[in-house]
Amino acid sequence: MASSILIKRSTGATAPGTITYGELAVTIGGNGTQANADDRLFVGDNNGAAQIVGGKYFTDMLDHVAGTLTASSAVVVDSNSKIDNWNVDDINLNGSTITTGTADTDLVIAANGTGKVVIQDGQELEFGTTGDVELVYNDSDSVLDIKRAAGTPDLRIADDMKITFGTNKDGSIRYDETTLDKVRVEGADWEYDNGVALKIADTTASTNSTSGAFQVVGGVGIGGKASVAELLVENDATIGDANTDNLTVNSTTIFQNGVTFNGQTNISGNTAQTGQIEIDNLRLDGNTLSTINSIQELILDPDPAGGDASGLVIIKGDLQIDGTTTTVNSANMSVNDPTIELADPTVVLTINTSATSGATSIIVDKIDGLTVGDAVSGTGIAGSTTIATITTGTKTLALNNAITQNIDAGSTITVVRGANDALDRGVKVHYHTGSAAQFGFFGYDRTGGADGAGAWTFIENATDTGTVFGVTGNRGTVVLGDLELDTDLEVQYGGTGVSSFTQYGIPYGDGSSAMQVTAAANIASPGTGADATTSYQILTVTSGGVPVWTNTIDGGTF
Repeated sequence: MASSILIKRSTGATAPGTITYGELAVTIGGNGTQANADDRLFVGDNNGAAQIVGGKYFTDMLDHVAGTLTASSAVVVDSNSKIDNWNVDDINLNGSTITTGTADTDLVIAANGTGKVVIQDGQELEFGTTGDVELVYNDSDSVLDIKRAAGTPDLRIADDMKITFGTNKDGSIRYDETTLDKVRVEGADWEYDNGVALKIADTTASTNSTSGAFQVVGGVGIGGKASVAELLVENDATIGDANTDNLTVNSTTIFQNGVTFNGQTNISGNTAQTGQIEIDNLRLDGNTLSTINSIQELILDPDPAGGDASGLVIIKGDLQIDGTTTTVNSANMSVNDPTIELADPTVVLTINTSATSGATSIIVDKIDGLTVGDAVSGTGIAGSTTIATITTGTKTLALNNAITQNIDAGSTITVVRGANDALDRGVKVHYHTGSAAQFGFFGYDRTGGADGAGAWTFIENATDTGTVFGVTGNRGTVVLGDLELDTDLEVQYGGTGVSSFTQYGIPYGDGSSAMQVTAAANIASPGTGADATTSYQILTVTSGGVPVWTNTIDGGTF
């Protein structure tokens, strides 16, 4: 290689006396130690002093296997940012184990002053060489867990030893082995909060107030519901003492005789009924809510008294609209999906009239957007079936293959548009210029681009001929913030401000204006013409500012 870049150099073991700000120097005696300056790389600071920035002396300390602790060498971690072990005084860290270096020496974990020894949320403190018991604070549940990790260890509390509650030991629980040989609860009363069930599994029958599986010395007050396995009421009975009391029956209720309701009847919860239900002009049949009496509108209004703009309708799950036109009249529309898909080629159709096996045509609920050649699939549809013809008036699809089994009315099939419908795809935006109403188009223009083969485009003033968009005037200007993309890209936006450069010239900045360009370099006679014929050259300038070329930069010796 022809080019050479030489810096200041010395075979001695001392630093250069003076060195220019930013200049490099090196000592290469081969005997570098901590006490001398041999095998060092220097750079001059702004006071002319030589500052050590590297050298063989330091890189030799790194010349060992990464991740292996090596005596008298630097620590170099491996690709996982790890070292194989670490020694600090009498402590050794190796793998996941912390040990003392001296036998029979305690390992002390202590925080300074009022600091704490903290085990992080979700970290386990294990007991036993095989982790028989785990102690862990579960932050998501705000609970300290004592878990049985292996084997069958127990948590043992000695006889007559209390577990107390409260800062003043207000309540306690203990096993009274000395006097009663029973588990006793003392001090504060116990209360089971809402949602906590109390079950007595003992099946001992009761013959008096001091026997049975559950014994209460005092009275029993039940402020809520009481469930009884079997309840038999003889003669007349009254439930409730006022018309504001409610009787709730959660089980299946069978009335063997007549039932008379003398007041308003309110039904909440699940009511099972087979067959359709008709209320005014609404019909509920199976999972279909529809209108009756030839009414063409089905209105969902959560707040009729508040007007059309009041209330909120919430739909859980996916929403499918099978009509031909969807109109949104709200002032604002928010969509949380990360993507919006336009012109989805897949459409689900409902069979309007049952078709028998062997038929080559079917009648469906809609044909909008379908094209001859679209692929058809579903139960009873043979593979590779496509639409052969479409009859608009009867919504009939003729198929290129006969159906393979009977298809009942109400069944569905899937059509994937595979034929070219010659339509554009995108977003149509209406606006007013201040003098006229017009609309723009963002999207894919099938005939857009310089070659007419299609392009993603923006049309400022568009025409729409059956979803084929054209241009009125020009396509318009695209502005991104302060960046306007209809002229040469200016310097302030990362461009050059010009459309072309001199061949073999070198561009250079001109403040905030468009970039300038030098003439081609002349190796034979620097600064007098264009003759760049030699490679491995370095561009510099003369004292007069004339660009010249050289193959050597020499820093000299010291």
